[in-house]
Amino acid sequence: MTLPRPRTPIPGLGSDHRAAIIVSEMQRGIVDPTMSQLPGLAEQVASRSVTDRIDRLVRTARELDVLVIWSLIVPRADRIGTGRNSPLMSLLHRWSFTTGTEEVALTPGLTVDDRDVVITRVHGLTPFHGTDLDPILRAEGIETVILTGVSTDVALTGGALEAVNRGYRVVLPTDCTAGSSAESHARRIEEFFPLMGAVTISDEVLRALRGQL
Repeated sequence: MTLPRPRTPIPGLGSDHRAAIIVSEMQRGIVDPTMSQLPGLAEQVASRSVTDRIDRLVRTARELDVLVIWSLIVPRADRIGTGRNSPLMSLLHRWSFTTGTEEVALTPGLTVDDRDVVITRVHGLTPFHGTDLDPILRAEGIETVILTGVSTDVALTGGALEAVNRGYRVVLPTDCTAGSSAESHARRIEEFFPLMGAVTISDEVLRALRGQL
């Protein structure tokens, strides 16, 4: 797969930093190979060094005063509010994936900083659903969201659509994302995300945020 070159500059990125990085569902029960219930996705995250790449991106972004937002799904222990209205949501009722467990924690190698924002939800498949993400972005004057994490199958695809519907620009650094398989990831990258915004890599995102594009 040949990654498309970003437009110059990447729309919405630059020295004014009206952008935020959203890290989706990089939680142990989802992406940590030692406990994930989604082995294909966990394998893709590990084999493509997605955790390390996200860590590098967010650490550098903080130095540039770029807002980092962690999007987590954290069902209640009694599962109140977590529906069964799709096969994927129903899986959460069969996992020990609830508040207070290791499964909902960030995967090793990623750390929340005091400058970051953490948003959680008990139901839904995307970062905007049932959370304060949109009002937080608007309050901070954010115009562009940089989507990272998992998965390009579901959460990031839905998140891109929701962001565009709300008037945000979308940037997707492919090396900071993963899908359930190399094939499904490639299809999304080649067919879907170019319709939503700029498809690029993390080095180019950081160059743009530094005003070097």
